[in-house]
Amino acid sequence: MATGMEGASVSDLNVPNRTLAITDNLPFLRSLNNECIDLIAIDPPFAANETFTGRPRPPISAAEYSEEAALAAKHGVAHNEGIGETRVRDVWSWNADIHPGWKARIADDYPNAHAVILAVEACASENEAAYICFMAIRLIECHRILKPTGSIYVHCDNHANSYLRMLLDGVFGAENYRNEVIWKRTARGFKGSQYNPVSYNTNTDTILFYSKTGSAFFDMNRVLEPYEPGYIEKAFKFQDEKGPYYRDEPFRRPGAGPRPNLCYEYKGFYPPNPTGWQMSRQRLEELDRAGDLEIVDGKIWRKIRPKEGRIRNNLWADVDEVKSPERVGYATQKPLALYERIINASSNPGDVVLDIFAGCATTAVAAERLGRQWVACDMAYRSWTMLKRRFYLNNMPLTGTTQATVDALKTAVKGEGPALQGRSALYESYIIGPQELPARDDVDPAPYHHLQQSRRRGRQASVQTASWSGRIPKDEAKDLLIKKFGPRCWGCGYEPWRPNGSLDLDLLEVDHIRARRAAAGTPGSDELYNLALLHRTCNRIKGNRLTLEEVRRYNADEKLLYVNTLGELVDLYEATRFAAEQIAAYDVRQVRQETSAV
Repeated sequence: MATGMEGASVSDLNVPNRTLAITDNLPFLRSLNNECIDLIAIDPPFAANETFTGRPRPPISAAEYSEEAALAAKHGVAHNEGIGETRVRDVWSWNADIHPGWKARIADDYPNAHAVILAVEACASENEAAYICFMAIRLIECHRILKPTGSIYVHCDNHANSYLRMLLDGVFGAENYRNEVIWKRTARGFKGSQYNPVSYNTNTDTILFYSKTGSAFFDMNRVLEPYEPGYIEKAFKFQDEKGPYYRDEPFRRPGAGPRPNLCYEYKGFYPPNPTGWQMSRQRLEELDRAGDLEIVDGKIWRKIRPKEGRIRNNLWADVDEVKSPERVGYATQKPLALYERIINASSNPGDVVLDIFAGCATTAVAAERLGRQWVACDMAYRSWTMLKRRFYLNNMPLTGTTQATVDALKTAVKGEGPALQGRSALYESYIIGPQELPARDDVDPAPYHHLQQSRRRGRQASVQTASWSGRIPKDEAKDLLIKKFGPRCWGCGYEPWRPNGSLDLDLLEVDHIRARRAAAGTPGSDELYNLALLHRTCNRIKGNRLTLEEVRRYNADEKLLYVNTLGELVDLYEATRFAAEQIAAYDVRQVRQETSAV
């Protein structure tokens, strides 16, 4: 992270900041504490069924190779790279790559993930099923170590993106799917072996974006895209001393129920309909003081001004493939700009970013440049050399960077880059090997309840159904949620107290956190973890278009919350855990009923 953050630490991260672990990533993941990582951004193998070769640019020097070999010997392992080509193997088989214990653990504890593996084996091939199994056991660990506010981005291409999407649905829950980013790698139609004479050329990759819970951090304002030329002049036709704007009448709330605190008079104007203004009096007064209200033709208008840019969509065609001088010779290298966009949107300065397929250190460099803490893991000792090179080229040399790195890069750096000799301080970094993994101070949580599907009940094996509402009426679900979290709306914090001190619980409805028939995105289910208490007005606003998280952000933006901050609303992560406990308790009751019936 940046110099101003030197010495910062995270209490639940049991490994130092700026750590590169040179080992298989599974034991490294197993050595990390629960919920210690803010963001995971990985570029794993793609199940391409080939071995990629690359020649580091500039070539690995004899001195650098000696340093790699010496570090491997210190760790008690054989050096796993040659001095010339660097190989990345992307060929998979059950016998060579999959430990039998992984399959047993997935089958016992995570039957949804196991079902995906079986489906891939049936529909594709055993090799691709082995790859999905390899990824499954690692993604399960990624889910464990992510904080409730954390997210994961998984980079893939057309070889296995559909299988990875199903797997991520099984591990993280389909309701935590955020988006599928399509990255257009290049403006050219094809290059080399990508030419396909019987179909369309491929020049896009996919980045699957999932969150740990519905409370994951994301700031879309950090990734706004610039407006196309002429847009502001065309769309914002009016002008005042503050700049361009257009007039809007945003105070109508069609389709929403009445809300008492929004039915008020303002400067002789009343709400356009009985449902009330679109915003609170406080918000309306703020707009007025800021000069963003005007009265024209007997109507009150809101001045809408252009933001810094347009909200970015999921097609990223503005980040080109890696070019010199960023290119380091890896065939699978991704551009820094791509991962800086991801890190900027889904983490804050000082957060911990993890990459378990570190390769040529793109995620680590991007994280450092944006002031984040980072931890990386890769099996190849060549990754140590690439890490030192990339940081040196970005004027952030790490401890362990020697004259061998400087000499090797002289031909690649104009002016030979930053001088190593006499530098007052290097960025403190840590290198650990297979025998030096951190020690955890916690234990594994129970398997995430999305993944627990089948249970033994007496003599008969039955399967937990996906529909919670088929097992408990909604009024009982409402009583459960009120007893646990109180009689308040999860979207705005409203509590329906009558003037006489009694509660009007009819104003609270039970509906979905993510709609079952969503107009866009992944639909939710009737499972208890997807149910929330909503004031009927919030429920109408949400409809089948928005998620509960989007309703909360809307209410916060328009100053419609009955609490001071979003953090005071019901914690959806806590609600998920509560739902898991209630489902388990229900199953125990069912077992007892079935046993007594026998």
